[in-house]
Amino acid sequence: MNDDPVAKVMAISEKALAKNTNKEVMLPSWPDSRRGTPNTFLRSALFSAIQSKDRVDMKNVILGSQAGIIVTYTGEQLNQEDLSVWECLVHLAKESPLGATCEFTSYEILKTLGIQDAGENYKNLHDIIIRLTACAVQIQHVGQTFFGSLISSGIRNDETGRYSITLSKDLLKLYGKTEWTSVNWEQRKSLKRKPLALSLHSYYSSHAKPFAISLTWLKNNVAGSKNKQKAGFKAKVEKSLDELVKVGFLDSWAINGELILVIRKKSP
Repeated sequence: MNDDPVAKVMAISEKALAKNTNKEVMLPSWPDSRRGTPNTFLRSALFSAIQSKDRVDMKNVILGSQAGIIVTYTGEQLNQEDLSVWECLVHLAKESPLGATCEFTSYEILKTLGIQDAGENYKNLHDIIIRLTACAVQIQHVGQTFFGSLISSGIRNDETGRYSITLSKDLLKLYGKTEWTSVNWEQRKSLKRKPLALSLHSYYSSHAKPFAISLTWLKNNVAGSKNKQKAGFKAKVEKSLDELVKVGFLDSWAINGELILVIRKKSP
């Protein structure tokens, strides 16, 4: 028998580590009609409200965000189109342990997104997947710093169009007990190609009772907009809020001076 106390401690530590390593950690569950997304994504300008043609390259840029969240980003700027694809990938992977691989065909994702089955859309989907792989995201929140790319790696079968993709295990840990939101997917799909409406829908989805925010705060910390004309941005916000009423997400809204006030429709 080995009575060496150091050896005993090391043996206990190795046993505990093996137990922790083998333990499977799962994402929270949500229905097919929803898409679970970390609040840090929804309450920051990580996925901006810009058109694809307006993307810029960033290097260690601190993005706007709600208090308590610090997001630093390197890579080609992300927008709401990228967020929709990422939400689809996580939805496919949620029944598997964190860091597991999700498999799908290009057609499946396009159908889920409500996008036409066409050659250009297949290329755009692959471009988004590459962009989510090439980026580097650092998120400081609740006393921890999470960093990595949004997609770790993947394989595409060029003949069948079938993908096998591994998501970032560490970034998926951002789904804490109260740190994620179940986003209404049908409402989000109906807002496609309306980036500011999508951004507002994402942000307000993460607040059961939204508090008043200013137009300037929204522009800098959620939309990531470069619109320098206050009147022009305000008009776009008003149009987007009307869209959120139309899809049944908001009951009403008002803009008093700089302040935006909204009332969400109660969920069933």
